[in-house]
Amino acid sequence: MHPVQMFCWHFMAYPYLPKDFDEKYDTGWVTVPNKLWDREKTRGLYQEYIDQLVYGEELGFDGLVLNEHHQNIYGMMPSPNIIAAALTQRTKRAKLVVLGNLLPLHLNPLRIAEEYAMLDSMSDGRLIAGFAVGGGPEAFNYDIPQPQARTQYWEAIDLIHRCWTESGPFTHEGHHYPLRYTNVWPLPQQRPHPRIWIPGALSVETMEEVAKRGYDYFLSSRAHGAGTRKAAQRFADIIKFYGGKFHPFRMGILLSVYVSETDEQAKEEAHEGVFYFLKNTLKGHLRREGRTLTFGAGVPSTSVRSWEQFLKNANPGAKMLGDANTWEELEEWGSITIGSPKTVREKLWTLIEQAGVGNLMIQFHFGNMRPELARKSMRLFATEVAPALRRDSAAMFARDYPELNEMPEFSRVAV
Repeated sequence: MHPVQMFCWHFMAYPYLPKDFDEKYDTGWVTVPNKLWDREKTRGLYQEYIDQLVYGEELGFDGLVLNEHHQNIYGMMPSPNIIAAALTQRTKRAKLVVLGNLLPLHLNPLRIAEEYAMLDSMSDGRLIAGFAVGGGPEAFNYDIPQPQARTQYWEAIDLIHRCWTESGPFTHEGHHYPLRYTNVWPLPQQRPHPRIWIPGALSVETMEEVAKRGYDYFLSSRAHGAGTRKAAQRFADIIKFYGGKFHPFRMGILLSVYVSETDEQAKEEAHEGVFYFLKNTLKGHLRREGRTLTFGAGVPSTSVRSWEQFLKNANPGAKMLGDANTWEELEEWGSITIGSPKTVREKLWTLIEQAGVGNLMIQFHFGNMRPELARKSMRLFATEVAPALRRDSAAMFARDYPELNEMPEFSRVAV
């Protein structure tokens, strides 16, 4: 039996912005003044966020998800590996998903190979290794030339894979990373290596490179519906083209959820945190208003082919997630699922059933949401939503993907 896997994702947003932030500041990214950082209010903030993730393991979530961002109020994890290291000492069972280290920002991918291997050893083989290319903010923050970022990124991933699977020392004759001695110590606990997840935002090239290497794909999108179904089908077709076979655990999606006793209570409790998240942390990112610093010509690195595909479907005047002003708009886009256990259960089951995706990365904490509310939502989800989703998905996957019954783990299978 292989039910859908549910992961607790925490972005660690900055929750102490002044009430007039949206009026006075044009973005929450890159150039947002760090004078807004309050040293007194933030004492213990990271400990609280880590505690929420530990609580996720206590509730039975399959894994805990972290990611890397820089110079913004949206996510305060410039080094998710540090948070993951803390979690190795506070948790015992849950997978630790770093989704992921931004490889072009690092001088040498050997450092990431070593740190991930340390985390895998410290956690007794619980790491899921994510790698990302980075986007607009990183191009501006770190002055990373975008035209070469893609080739640099894939060379780094291939080098890390070699470090974990080939005996060293060996020489790497790379374009970006020519190395005379490649001999990583320590090696990961998992064999042949930790599972590798690659995020992407509908880029055909990313799906192709993931499929070629037999890795797993994470759809980095905050809107779900027909587009998610199409993405899953596209990835399945690409895997088939390269000689592999798709199953639900080859792909994951990001979800944002808040659960309370009733639909009305959920909206009332989540309102402040959700709209703080939408109006403040997404300003400069997924809002038309403000100075956009996560997207632009050539930023992030995009091929001509993917750019043409984007232009075919783009509507420059359309509202973005951060422009939403009502719950009805959010529901229409499938961006944030809010409601009673019954409502959330039904909506997520529809998504699982239609998209056939087996990894759900779920955001429970939004913006400046009070910790007790985030924990309440997590608890109601774990006790009144997750059991039915696990039961029904296990039956559906067993029916539609009988080969899963012969797979003890959803490990990487080379194609």
